[in-house]
Amino acid sequence: MPGKTAPNSVAQALLKYATVAHDDSIGRRMIRSSARFTRRFWSEHGDPLVTCRFAGRDIVMPLSHDLPVILSASPHYSQNLARLTALSAAARPDLTMVDIGANIGDTAVLMRAAAAAAPILCVEGDELFLDLLRRNVRGLRDVEIEEAYVATADDADRAHTVVRQAGTAALVPPTSGLKPARPFRSLPAILSSHERFASPGLVKIDTDGADPRIIVANRELLARARPVVFFEFAPAWAARTGDENPYRAITALADAGYQGALVYANTGELLLVTKVTEPHVWKDLGRYTLAHGNGSYYDIAAFHADDADLFEQAGAAERTFFDGVAAASS
Repeated sequence: MPGKTAPNSVAQALLKYATVAHDDSIGRRMIRSSARFTRRFWSEHGDPLVTCRFAGRDIVMPLSHDLPVILSASPHYSQNLARLTALSAAARPDLTMVDIGANIGDTAVLMRAAAAAAPILCVEGDELFLDLLRRNVRGLRDVEIEEAYVATADDADRAHTVVRQAGTAALVPPTSGLKPARPFRSLPAILSSHERFASPGLVKIDTDGADPRIIVANRELLARARPVVFFEFAPAWAARTGDENPYRAITALADAGYQGALVYANTGELLLVTKVTEPHVWKDLGRYTLAHGNGSYYDIAAFHADDADLFEQAGAAERTFFDGVAAASS
């Protein structure tokens, strides 16, 4: 981040107290609550850098980034993607991966830990996150960075404002009419600039609302390359970006030949194994998020019909994993 180079030791200590273990201890709850209040205030008045141990590596982030807080409360968060990455790498020795909305590089670090040999292309347009992305993936082999936002059909003529909150960034219709500083590029154009990613085997999308538009705009690419697509299904976030029909992403996936889907809570727990072509499932899921608010969303892993065996393997493995979790906690 501009003007910030080293983690702040005081902020690091504060983060430690803000992420103390969740239990019924009154003392721990008071410490955690006080530390989180102070963290929010400091984040709004300076936002120093801190580090977080993630996927076996120390990554640098602003104090406002919620990843450490989420991990302290939700130990399964993002681990679904790690397991799916490992399964995809085992099924596809030539696997390449594209991380759209790479943020500070935490997903790239996670993917690299899960699949040691698969090249990763990180796509990120936010200038504040790009500096940390470069820093956090430094030393990781076979990682490339594309400094752009992924364009969709209507992005070239739309004005945008970047809204950052708790370590995420979303492009929303502005009040000022300004466009982001980084360019928009279509996904095919981006992949043509990084030739070994022309037919990725795994595409992760995390854009806080633009995921449906990106999927719709790239249905032909998805039909050709047939990657596993891991994305956020968040109707409320899509509406905030001006998209009133996020369900078209599911239709686009079905049109591109996708059949199987794993649905996870935003904290990483498996909710159900279903079919892309079950429209009532997606309407029911969307209705639930809209009713509960609070930024709730789902992580979806969609599998092409040609990956039916991988879908069956992934579904069985995830059910077995969470059966073990349930047995251990009972």
